[in-house]
Amino acid sequence: MNELKIPFFMDGALRIAQGEGYRAGMDACLLAAAIQASGGKKVLELGSGVGTALLCAAWHNKSADFTGVEKQAHLVELAMDNIARNKLNDRVSVKQGDIANLQEIIARDSMDHVFFNPPFQDDDSKGNIPAKGRNTAFIADSSGLSVWIAQGISVLKSRGYMTLIHRAEYVDEILGLLNKTCGDIHVLPILPRTGNNAHRVLVRGRKGSRATATLCAPLVLHENDKQHTSIADAILRGKQALVF
Repeated sequence: MNELKIPFFMDGALRIAQGEGYRAGMDACLLAAAIQASGGKKVLELGSGVGTALLCAAWHNKSADFTGVEKQAHLVELAMDNIARNKLNDRVSVKQGDIANLQEIIARDSMDHVFFNPPFQDDDSKGNIPAKGRNTAFIADSSGLSVWIAQGISVLKSRGYMTLIHRAEYVDEILGLLNKTCGDIHVLPILPRTGNNAHRVLVRGRKGSRATATLCAPLVLHENDKQHTSIADAILRGKQALVF
């Protein structure tokens, strides 16, 4: 691949080849910015693709160890290349495997933080589906949202955190699934601009916690002139963590 075509992330600090198909963008950067881990914590991303969110999260958290799990072999290969390109082999790795059988790859109760950006739709009948080669990032297979959450919780340590980004209309389902095992749930609505309804939510829960839930003040992404707000620009460039 021509090196000039490899896009930059974190304001040029990372170079992450995307390959053919779906291109990671704003959602991956927002999710990565929401991960706070230090002191050798073990962090896992489910469905890590070519490693965009994984590498951005590792860049934000320079003393934590990161592992990705990805089902598709060609994406695992690209992710490994991206890890090497950014010289993060010492604390970032990717394993090939199916999330539905996660404990065959990742030991139970072994992770301090699990995060993911799951497929946004359950089937291809709802319209607005990308072309073949991109659709696996959007269309869930047999591993639906309940499986992603349950499997992620199974490898999470007690008092560990789970963080995910999803379409806002899924918030009721997410909360229903997390409430079975997690407390201290924080929901961050993400608005395209002031006056709009949220189109995304970031949700974080803590395994085994009994603390009550928090609905956070929203993050607004754009000014009326379509430019990013100052806080969104700082987050997307890696200049500021997304704390909520």
